[in-house]
Amino acid sequence: MYRFLSCISLLLVTTACAGVGSPAPSIALCAAGWAQGVESQLQTGDGRGHGPDIGSDEWQSVVEFRLGIRDLPGLPERGSAAWCAYVEALADDRMPVIFACDDDAATKLAVHFLPTEPRTLIARRGDRLALMAQQRSASGAKYAGDDAALWEHHGEATVTWGADAPEMRCRVTR
Repeated sequence: MYRFLSCISLLLVTTACAGVGSPAPSIALCAAGWAQGVESQLQTGDGRGHGPDIGSDEWQSVVEFRLGIRDLPGLPERGSAAWCAYVEALADDRMPVIFACDDDAATKLAVHFLPTEPRTLIARRGDRLALMAQQRSASGAKYAGDDAALWEHHGEATVTWGADAPEMRCRVTR
């Protein structure tokens, strides 16, 4: 009996911990149901059955066009988990975290933290996107990708934006 209760306890603890900090979407990213949900928000067709096949590459291209992100440098590969998470965030009008950086007050850094494994973010500055994956860090949250890095701690971030670019100090504005 004790062994049975121990197994039940372990199962409950394991199950409870599995969901901590990572919201599980009801429909897996990029699955057919997910694409239908995005379609209902963006409506890529004409409403009379004319339009790209939902989930197809053509559909994904139209989705990018509707969201204003088609052909942006740094956009994740179509159909990848990062692409789907970013599309979902934009289609749902989820507000990004906005940083103002010391180098140019006019150009903001908009960051969407994505619920992917490994944890990723997509940062947008002007007409360039940067996909970054979470890195090991002693404190704060550190992300890095091709030619870009962001280390955030207590509402401030150190950002490198571009190959051989100097570090910028950025502060959360929203």
